[in-house]
Amino acid sequence: MHKTYNVLIIDDHPFVIDGFERALHFIANQSGTMSFRTHSSTCCKTAYDKLQNYTTSQDLDLVILDISLPMDKSLKISCGKDLGILIRKWLPNTKILVCTMHVNSYKLRQILNAFDPLGFINKADVNFQGFVAAINDVLNNKLHYSQTIINAIKQKSSNQINLDDYDILILKELANGAKMNDLLKLIHLSKSGIDKRKRLLKVKFGMDTNSDRDLVLAARAKGFI
Repeated sequence: MHKTYNVLIIDDHPFVIDGFERALHFIANQSGTMSFRTHSSTCCKTAYDKLQNYTTSQDLDLVILDISLPMDKSLKISCGKDLGILIRKWLPNTKILVCTMHVNSYKLRQILNAFDPLGFINKADVNFQGFVAAINDVLNNKLHYSQTIINAIKQKSSNQINLDDYDILILKELANGAKMNDLLKLIHLSKSGIDKRKRLLKVKFGMDTNSDRDLVLAARAKGFI
């Protein structure tokens, strides 16, 4: 029985999109029983719009998702992880294959906890055949993690810094250029509460400066944003 799969590839590198499209074409030719209707997006905004369109039909079978994407400040979407959360919320039956360059244990665990992708591969691990294998496994409802991802998530996080959702939200908004007036509108805390959290964050990151910019840089270096 022939089946056509709807696939959305979200990656800001056209050559990666092309690689996945060639892999899908190869799979279709090899199987003889499946074909693919493919769309792509290179940024958070266009990906968001395409995902919204799919919510009306609920017929998106697979999303191939990069994590590092140009953010969209108007939608408060800063990366592929935010899109993954939306996909899981809007299209719970859609399979997700993450393809990323990230190797930070904390960040990878964040992704797993946020929307639990069925496939999770590191771009440095896989070639064309790796793309084919990952897609086939995910379409067949099998877990597929590449070796770098497996090794990273097995490791204990090298930084023993524990942050909650408010801490992460403050860091994200500071990274987006938010000032105190912006934070008060976005975060349900008082000014003194936000100031206290910022001070504690700087202590946790071992900083001896009051610079918000340095705080953002330290958080990025540790893989928190």
